Amino acid sequence: MAAIPEQLIIRPPSEAKSLLIKVVRGCNWNRCLFCGIYDLYGQTYSLRSLEEVKRDIDALLEIHGDTYDTAFLGDANPMDLETGFLVQVIRYLREKFPSLKRVTAYGRTSSLWKKTASELKEIHDAGLDRIHVGMESGSNRILAFHKKGASKVQHIEAGIKVKDAGIEISFYFLTGLGGRLWWEEHVKESADVVNAVRPQFLRVRRLWIHPASRLIPKIESGEFVPQTPEGTVRELGELIERLDAEGTIIASDHANNYIQVYGRLMKDKKEMLDYVNAFLELPAEVKENHYRNVLSVI
Repeated sequence: MAAIPEQLIIRPPSEAKSLLIKVVRGCNWNRCLFCGIYDLYGQTYSLRSLEEVKRDIDALLEIHGDTYDTAFLGDANPMDLETGFLVQVIRYLREKFPSLKRVTAYGRTSSLWKKTASELKEIHDAGLDRIHVGMESGSNRILAFHKKGASKVQHIEAGIKVKDAGIEISFYFLTGLGGRLWWEEHVKESADVVNAVRPQFLRVRRLWIHPASRLIPKIESGEFVPQTPEGTVRELGELIERLDAEGTIIASDHANNYIQVYGRLMKDKKEMLDYVNAFLELPAEVKENHYRNVLSVI
């Protein structure tokens, strides 16, 4: 009987059908005010040995066979691990699952920024195809406020370096992260990063403030004023308006977003903007009902 492999806490929606491999436990940073997901699940940060990860890969092969097209490495930031360790994990995974067409992972900007170009190339050559990166915002003010541990320049430099290594990059943008006070700066500075890097994907998420969020004290003190539902939709429209990153796919692919858009820049830019603007022009009561319906299912 196969051993039971350790399970991931979270993974991107786009990896829902992927083979999930837990390479590291939790998040090595775990300070972002808007997150706290690993605290909610009681997952503290700790390393796994190469033998443990290989044992899980063997167990997954015994359970599923070589039936997966894609695989995802978690938890929060495997890219902070030593390059040699990652290379061995990816090569072993590819050896055991030769049918894999894509291997992806989460990676923090700060960790990618510290990797050398040759290290990233080695990781790509071992078989890593895409990295999901929580850009969240391009504003230094907002990144610092939320204790993201990265800067606008680091987002740009790390993103370009990852792409130059041959690895696809999937940036995440959080509508509402600037609240009502800094939303314009949030949109403008984030668009600057995307236009400079031209990632293969820009995935949109809405800031969700859960009851145990580290943001609650900041809200109670007035330091952070949450964005309105309508405001987050306007942010999405303003962001798309500012983007000229040819080829980047915009995917609003999460149930917590008030509206879903999908398209490739610049080909589908007008169609996406028209969709956002058409929603914003709906009667107020129709939009309010829609916002309530979205909140009721997440």
